[in-house]
Amino acid sequence: MCKLDHGRRKVLKHHKLCDLTDLPPKEINDLLKSLLACPNNEKEEVVYLCKDHDVTCCNKCAMADHRKCEEVKLLSDILHDIKTDCSGLTSVLREIQQNCESLLEHERKHEELIAESERKAMLLLQDVKQKLLDTYNKIEETVLSSIANKKKVIFEKISVQRESVCHTLNDTEHQSSFIEQVEKFGTEVHAVLVQRKIKKEPQARLQASVVDIGRSRTRSSFKCTANTCLDTLLIEIRNSLQIDNMVCDVSEKRSDSAIKQTSIYAERSLQFQSEISLDEMKLINSNNNPYSCIWIDHHIVVALDTSPSLVVFHEDHKTVLSMINCKSMPWSVSKTGPNDMVITFPRQRKISFAQLRHGNVHLVAQMTTNVPYKDVAMDTALNQYICLANTEGQIEVLNNDGILLHTLDVSPEIKNCITSSHHIVVHVNFRILLLTDKIFNKITAINFHGKTLFEYQSNNPLACAVDPSGDVYVACLSGNIHQISPTGQYKRSLLLKEIDFPRGLCFNDTNDKLAIVGGLDKCYLKLYKYI
Repeated sequence: MCKLDHGRRKVLKHHKLCDLTDLPPKEINDLLKSLLACPNNEKEEVVYLCKDHDVTCCNKCAMADHRKCEEVKLLSDILHDIKTDCSGLTSVLREIQQNCESLLEHERKHEELIAESERKAMLLLQDVKQKLLDTYNKIEETVLSSIANKKKVIFEKISVQRESVCHTLNDTEHQSSFIEQVEKFGTEVHAVLVQRKIKKEPQARLQASVVDIGRSRTRSSFKCTANTCLDTLLIEIRNSLQIDNMVCDVSEKRSDSAIKQTSIYAERSLQFQSEISLDEMKLINSNNNPYSCIWIDHHIVVALDTSPSLVVFHEDHKTVLSMINCKSMPWSVSKTGPNDMVITFPRQRKISFAQLRHGNVHLVAQMTTNVPYKDVAMDTALNQYICLANTEGQIEVLNNDGILLHTLDVSPEIKNCITSSHHIVVHVNFRILLLTDKIFNKITAINFHGKTLFEYQSNNPLACAVDPSGDVYVACLSGNIHQISPTGQYKRSLLLKEIDFPRGLCFNDTNDKLAIVGGLDKCYLKLYKYI
């Protein structure tokens, strides 16, 4: 009867019928009912599809809301025009399911990779520990052996000296015994004669023996002293291992080019290329020093203090390309664009904006600041100037027009650090500000909220620069350049024995050359090439 009724009525003839034994589960039955329920009248079933609004509706909604719509069709009339086969959607869902399973597999493999990374780190740690223990054992063996050898020589001398003293002492006691026996059993004549006898020979011999023994008394000793570079070596050992953040892909092997790209800066070494003596060029007098430098295109711009000026050199020539005199000491010059720079004049409370055109420095604008800026760095990501006002213990942020945006809110500790810092560098990719503090011998990294991220202990850091991989290069008073990671972990030292008192360093545009200015007695500009 039900099948006949459904077959006679047009609205019902497309309904799907099944035996009672094949009824779907309750949740599926509820789903089927919800699919037929009108969005606006849940008790009514959908009958129409309004193509104007792309919604299904019941009879009531069709009369009330879709009377003026142009295309309102009975669902039963358009079923033949609509794809009822769900295979396409099923295929899409199957693909999503496979992607989810692949992602789960990725996370599982990632967990395994992390466990393997930890295992390798522990093995490396154990290896370093064993090497340190072996080295310590060798040091201990060498020191103890040296002590034993020195003790042997000293004790042999002590033994010889003791034997000589005892021999003289026994001889002296023997002579004293003679005197006592003569005085006890002899006459006064015997006493006089024994005195003559002893004074004539034994007394002089014994006195001379005591003098000789006194002259040859043992004075040798030993002292274990630590080499003056021990503390530096310990710092380097302490920083020899670091855990760096990295991005890994466990689904496929990294290409050789990608590996090369990430390791190129860690593997390359510096090769001396040329030197320009600023003294011989009479650009420097006994009280004059180069304080900073920048590299624009093929030119190096150097800021000089006592004879306040900016000097431009070409990287391939040892002659002055151009020179601009300043009214006050340019404490720093910083690169802010492909050809742009900013120069600080803290004594005048001014900063100048300039460009390098055809090897000449052209001043574009100058502004007076509320506080003296010792150094200015460019935040290229936000097109803002980060200004170091160390006398005030603050860092100010200016927009591209030189308008003060805000001052970093820092703790008293950071304020003290700013006060003793002379240079600031913006680590754009990692959103870090680097402060060189040669008073407290450290590089301090803070974020743009004024919070300390890390401190790197270094022997009188005078300048620093950043390469494209994110590594920081710190020029130290000793002539070393420390390469550290963006998280402050020591990587290696670039030992440059021929440099002293480096005050500034900079990379060229392609980051394959390095310029260093400095000097104490003889000032220089030295160029190095990475190989």
